[in-house]
Amino acid sequence: MAKTSDIRLLDLLAETARELADRLDATASSISRVIGDVLIQVSEFTPDGRTLMMGQGYLVPDYPLTQVVLTSGQPRALTLADADVDAAEARVLRDLGFASLLMLPLEIGGSVWGLVEVYRAEPLPFTAEDVRVAAEILARTSVRAG
Repeated sequence: MAKTSDIRLLDLLAETARELADRLDATASSISRVIGDVLIQVSEFTPDGRTLMMGQGYLVPDYPLTQVVLTSGQPRALTLADADVDAAEARVLRDLGFASLLMLPLEIGGSVWGLVEVYRAEPLPFTAEDVRVAAEILARTSVRAG
């Protein structure tokens, strides 16, 4: 049985995923928990209500750019139109039907708790302003999650 604090965190993450998609004019967003070298998606939002990868797990070392985001603490963006797009990230984007991705670390309690991914169907790059807005949303989420 889930603890009340776990349920509140899941509600907060769902709220965060929705706000990210709305404010960044994105097709979808997801939040995954990092446990060692594994990412497990725990929250997602799509305006059309479709399911992306809920509950699915991924090995972080299989996705070099994801690993950079989690270890450096710095956001990264890519589109399928990028000349140097990471093959593993591109495969997942194509499988999901997206062309652009913004990845950011989510810190809770002073350390990286998870990975946030924001998607667009179009190969429209995420801007520095998009990154600023996303970072502001995640900072607020981090404080609220405590």
